[in-house]
Amino acid sequence: MKSTKVIWRIFRFFFCKLSMESIFASLAYILENMHPTIITILSAALFEAADRYLARNGEAADLWGYAALIIIYFVLYNILRTVSSVCINAGIYEKAMHWLNNDIVAAASRFPLIQYENDEMLTCKRRAMECVKNDRIPGIFMLLIVLITSIAGIFSLLVTLGIYHPLLPIIAVASVLQFIFSNWVLEKESYRLETSMVQRRRKRDYIWSLFTNLESVREMHVMGFAGYLADQWKSERDEVNEKQWRLDRKRSRYYMLCDAVRTIGYLTGVIFCVLLLQKSMISVGVFGACLVAFASVQNVVGNFFGSIGKLPGFVRLAADYYSYIDRSIQKKETLQELQGSIRTIELKNICFKYPNSEKEAVKAASLKIHQGEVVSLVGVNGSGKTTLIKLLLGIYVPEQGTVFYNDMDLKTLNKESLYQHTGLLTQDFALYHLSLDENIALTDIDHVYEKARVREVLKKVHMDAILDGEENDGKILGRDFGGAEFSEGQKQRLALGRVLFADRELVILDEPTSALDPIQENEILEEFLKIAKGRTTIIISHRVGLCRFVDRIAVMKEGSIVECGNHDQLMAKKGEYSNLYCVQSKWYAETGSL
Repeated sequence: MKSTKVIWRIFRFFFCKLSMESIFASLAYILENMHPTIITILSAALFEAADRYLARNGEAADLWGYAALIIIYFVLYNILRTVSSVCINAGIYEKAMHWLNNDIVAAASRFPLIQYENDEMLTCKRRAMECVKNDRIPGIFMLLIVLITSIAGIFSLLVTLGIYHPLLPIIAVASVLQFIFSNWVLEKESYRLETSMVQRRRKRDYIWSLFTNLESVREMHVMGFAGYLADQWKSERDEVNEKQWRLDRKRSRYYMLCDAVRTIGYLTGVIFCVLLLQKSMISVGVFGACLVAFASVQNVVGNFFGSIGKLPGFVRLAADYYSYIDRSIQKKETLQELQGSIRTIELKNICFKYPNSEKEAVKAASLKIHQGEVVSLVGVNGSGKTTLIKLLLGIYVPEQGTVFYNDMDLKTLNKESLYQHTGLLTQDFALYHLSLDENIALTDIDHVYEKARVREVLKKVHMDAILDGEENDGKILGRDFGGAEFSEGQKQRLALGRVLFADRELVILDEPTSALDPIQENEILEEFLKIAKGRTTIIISHRVGLCRFVDRIAVMKEGSIVECGNHDQLMAKKGEYSNLYCVQSKWYAETGSL
């Protein structure tokens, strides 16, 4: 992205979203950059009045008048600085971070979910977040304000010095030219370091998150690999810190050299002014003003050159931010609403593979499901069952083939209208830190206060015991908030309860009993199969015991649907399903081995 485009977008953002703060910051910096000129002129007038008074050629009133004027000016100047500091920090920086973070969240929600399988996209997101975290976009805006507003201040100050002697502005500018070079080099290296360290920072932060996760901490302590992970984290941390420290040391050396040159320049200016005073080329008042002005010129011009040097590096990081935001913007299309009930779902020759993978996760899969059917999707782990469901729901987009709902291409459908018909239980079920009623009613939250309905669902998933004594009524669940902590099986039953509470016509269950013991599994599946009557239901499982009770079974192997039929038909074929069924059922046979 071109730098000019980035700068324009930043200006538009601040003057549209934070117009009052931006205008006030601009006015404050105009005064800030005119301050050296104003104070130089006032100082010269005060020193001249003092010189005349000491020489008995002036009035005391003139001396006190100029002194009072300087005092009043300094009071007003510092009040304005204080107000502008609050405005800039709370407005330009804090509010901007709020808006920019909102844009990142909005962009993240717009990305197709398949993009979260893409390492390059995750790296791009991390760079965008680092840009916001390090205040690069507000920093660019303030650098630009400094650059624009300081031009008038620098010009007026250099003209004032030039009036006293033409060599003074030349010495002042020459003593701070090194700042533009040093900042340009340092910011370029800083950007290079930021981009090269993104992956390592991601890994460092991931390992650190394991030490704050109860499940992983429990396992690492019991199994004894906490030390290994700690060493991994230290290795990544030290590598990132060492490279950052090298850059910081280099920055310190550059700044020390720059300050040394500026100090030499200032001493040169002082000596030159003394020579001018000795030769009576300037008065005592002008001499004093020159000393004040010379230091001011160095500061103002040094900041100006320093800002120019920093700007390219800051703009590169801002370009990363806008690149992430722009990538999330999808071309708007006119989508159809799913009208009425779902009569048929059909997958035709679906092919799909994950980013950075050569192997197809789903290969030429075709399946048609009719309204009211209970279909079981079975196969060994990694056979493509869950991926196929993500394609069926439009979470992922197939590379080849088409998904149809009521003969309408899923690509042309508004997904929200489809999801209003769909209840989904994923493998990553969760207990939310909300009340028990909210945990059940999240899928239809407007009816959260229908306690009888919530209780009915809890009974259907065999969570009756949790109602005893009503100790969880209204309390936030989870140990973090002092509430009840549930087992994985209880969490899964609550998640299943959410699906039942939603009461949708299309129900998809991905390994719905993976955390349950055989007795619980049998009880809940029997209850669920009763409820499933009249609903279109897809049950994903690598367990084949429930398949005797469904209408149809689709068997997946290495991404393809290799068999389809009911239990008796597939057992008679003695193919993949028969093999799966026999292998699993032998563990329950009365062989005496168990």
